[in-house]
Amino acid sequence: MVRAQEQGHGLISNIRLSTVGAARATETGTTHEPTGLDLAMKLHYLKAVYIYSSEAARDLTVTHVKEAMFVLFDQIAWTTGRFSRRDSGRPYIKCNDCGTRFVEGECSLTVEEWLGKPDRSVDEFLVYHQPIGPELAFSPLIYVQMTRFKCGGLALGLSWANIMGDSFSLFHSFNLWAKASSGEKIFIPKTSNENRNFQNPNPTVKDPVSIKRVDPVGDLWVTPNNKKMANYSFNLSVADQISPHFPASKDGYLPVFEILAGIIWKCIAKVREEPKPVTVTIIRKDPNDLKPSGAIRNGQMISSVRVDFPVADASVEELVRCIGKATDERFGIDEIGGGDLDFVVYGAKLTFMDLSEVGLYEAKVMGKSPESVYCNVEGIGEEGLVVVYTAAKSEERVVTMTLSEEEMERVKSEFKKCGLIAP
Repeated sequence: MVRAQEQGHGLISNIRLSTVGAARATETGTTHEPTGLDLAMKLHYLKAVYIYSSEAARDLTVTHVKEAMFVLFDQIAWTTGRFSRRDSGRPYIKCNDCGTRFVEGECSLTVEEWLGKPDRSVDEFLVYHQPIGPELAFSPLIYVQMTRFKCGGLALGLSWANIMGDSFSLFHSFNLWAKASSGEKIFIPKTSNENRNFQNPNPTVKDPVSIKRVDPVGDLWVTPNNKKMANYSFNLSVADQISPHFPASKDGYLPVFEILAGIIWKCIAKVREEPKPVTVTIIRKDPNDLKPSGAIRNGQMISSVRVDFPVADASVEELVRCIGKATDERFGIDEIGGGDLDFVVYGAKLTFMDLSEVGLYEAKVMGKSPESVYCNVEGIGEEGLVVVYTAAKSEERVVTMTLSEEEMERVKSEFKKCGLIAP
C-alpha cells in the first residue's frame, strides 16, 4: 500500500490511509443502477490533481478537508458504496456507506520546485489509484490523496471510477467540495435513470466504432493492454504555438481544440504510417447538456471521425473540418453497454478529449484558485489518449498525452518539428 511513495522516487513519503464518507447513513437496501453507457466506461478511471500554494492551503487541515467531504458525500452517498452483481451478472452499487479511501502523504519539495518540472505528468505521483476488484465488495470507487508540500502548500489528487460519472461530473463535484470547505451550502440533484436514454441522431449507424470489445475481465476492472503506456504533459501558448497553424477567420473565432487535435493527429499519423481509412474518437461536453445541471453521471459526448485519406499529408484545416462533423455514438454505446460484455473506450481508437469548457480554476481554497490542475485517465487502450484543457493562464492550453512507450519519443520529435514543444 505504498504505491505513491514507490512511484514518486522517494519524493512522496509518510503515506497514511483512512476512510471518509457521508455524515448521514443511507437508508438500508438503497441501490444505484448504472446505465449501459456507465457500464461501457467501467475499465476507466478519471484522474485530477489540484495544487494550492502555501498561502492558500497552510491552514487547511486533514480534518477541514474531510469535513467538507462529509458534506459533499451527503449529496452523493451512492459514490461511497460498493459494487455487487445481480444474478444476471450485471453490476450495481450497494449504497452501504463503506466510504472513500483517503490517503495522506508528504512531499520533500516546495510547490514552486514541483511546478518547475517541465513534464507535468509528474503529477501522476500525487494520485493514489487502485482499480475496482478483484473483490468488488471491498473496492472503493474514489481515492483522494492529500499531499503536503515542504512549504506548506497542498495537492489534492483524485482517482474517480468513470462508471460513476464523466469528467464533467468529477470536476463539478470537486468545485462543490471547495465551496463546502468555505462554508457555502451545496446541492447536487439526485441522479435518476429517468430520461437518461440518448436519442439516436444517426439511425443508419448500427455499431459504435469508437469502442472496442475486449475479453471478459471478470471482477478485476483493468484495461487489458499488450503495450506499456507512457504519459507526457506540457503547456503551450494559443497565440504562439496553435494559431499559426490555422488561417484567421473574419469573425476572429479560433477553434483551439480542433486545431490542436488536428496538429497532434498529423504528428501521430507520421509516426504510425497508418494506411487509410483511419478513425479517431472525440470526447467532449454535450453541447445540448442532456443531463440535469449538476447531476453526477455519464453524459459526455462520445463521437467518431473517420477519414479515407492519409492524415499525415492532410492540412490542419481539412482535419478541423472533419472533427467538426464527428458522429455521436452514445446511443449505440448505451444500447450494447448494458450487457455482460467489456469494452475499452479511451484508446480503443486514438482519442481526443476536450475539457476546455471545464471551470478547473473555480475550485478556490481560502478564496484562492489552484496554482495548477492536472487531468488524465487511467486504463487507456493501446491507441492512446490526448487530453486538452485550459491552463492557469487562460491564453495557454495543457496537453496530457498517453501513448505506447515505443511511440512517445518519436511523437515528441514530431512536436518539436512543428513547434508544439521546444527543440
